[in-house]
Amino acid sequence: MLGDLSYAALFRPIGQMLETLRIESFAVKPDGEGFIIRDKTRNRAQLTPRERTFLAELHSSHTPTEEKEDALRLAAGVFEWHLTQDDIERLERKGRGQRIGPEHTPDSHSVSQILRVIGNILDHKRGQLAYVSKDEQVVTVEYTLPGGQKNSEEYSLPMLYDYWVRMYKKRNGHSGIAPVTA
Repeated sequence: MLGDLSYAALFRPIGQMLETLRIESFAVKPDGEGFIIRDKTRNRAQLTPRERTFLAELHSSHTPTEEKEDALRLAAGVFEWHLTQDDIERLERKGRGQRIGPEHTPDSHSVSQILRVIGNILDHKRGQLAYVSKDEQVVTVEYTLPGGQKNSEEYSLPMLYDYWVRMYKKRNGHSGIAPVTA
């Protein structure tokens, strides 16, 4: 994993980036000091000017080699980007500034929350990510457990919503049991 961050903490800013780019179907895999993100959206003709500006800003700190590789993939119609740890930290800072106060419930069906749940599942299992992919209503996760066992699991969006509700309740101190009043 990158630094000392959990997968839940790493995946939320990646999800926020995907939301900014209107990407609903994607693949994420670790790559040395970062992640490779691939847009699997069907029939995407091109990026909007706002999305191109966002990506240019994202890659402003990349090496010329990384920038050239991303530009070549984009020119070939493959929407794939390399995110470094610095990119993820920058996206997290930006996202933190845009989040609404703690009294507001985040959108449980957003890509950032879906990825956050997947990250939480991986963290709980102490798994090492190999690959996570979302297509339509299914998220597939491939990972390796500390003992070396490789696993692949599929989660439907309703299953992830149930996980999200439990995470939200746990984080906010809700047990799901009504308090006893006298």
